[in-house]
Amino acid sequence: MVTAEWNLRYNKKFERYLKKAKLKIPGATFDEKLYDTDRQLDIPTIEKLNTCIWIDEGRNLVVTGMTGTVKTYYVNALAVAALKQFKEVRYYSASKLLLELSAHEQVEDSIKFLGIMENIAQVDLLIIDDFGLMNLDVEKCRHLFEILDSRESRKSTVIVSQIPVKEWYDLFKDCTYADACLDRVLCKAYRLEFKGESLRNQKF
Repeated sequence: MVTAEWNLRYNKKFERYLKKAKLKIPGATFDEKLYDTDRQLDIPTIEKLNTCIWIDEGRNLVVTGMTGTVKTYYVNALAVAALKQFKEVRYYSASKLLLELSAHEQVEDSIKFLGIMENIAQVDLLIIDDFGLMNLDVEKCRHLFEILDSRESRKSTVIVSQIPVKEWYDLFKDCTYADACLDRVLCKAYRLEFKGESLRNQKF
């Protein structure tokens, strides 16, 4: 009876955390998709990341690879693992996050803008997906820098992109922000590159 009550409370709390996270794939798990040899992943690193200890350490993760290679699926599975430990998680597409911040700033909605920034600064795990698929003008560069700077060495950030890291610098319209953002993201970050055929091309 005690166990049943504990499980009920645990599940209710987990569902609250899951709802707030706004994951793209809330049912993602560490399944066989991640261990496909075509992905050419570093399995020891995968297993280490799955424990979520790196989140306690405030380290970042960079995930790259072509579209359809289960990058988003994997980071959502990581997010679920973190949520099961009751770590606060937020998932955003890069374009939605930066456009939302720009919109609130332009209409001088400072309370909403500062609220979003404060929330982003405090969550244990921030996932920014599809990085590089939008123009990073000076305003968006500044917002991205403010996000990364507020979390540096305290909270973990995951950046997911189809674009190789070596090409990220050219995405920024301002080289000063490029240097500052990349330094904060990449310093002591884990890196995973997903390879292999797109699952979207496979027939089931």
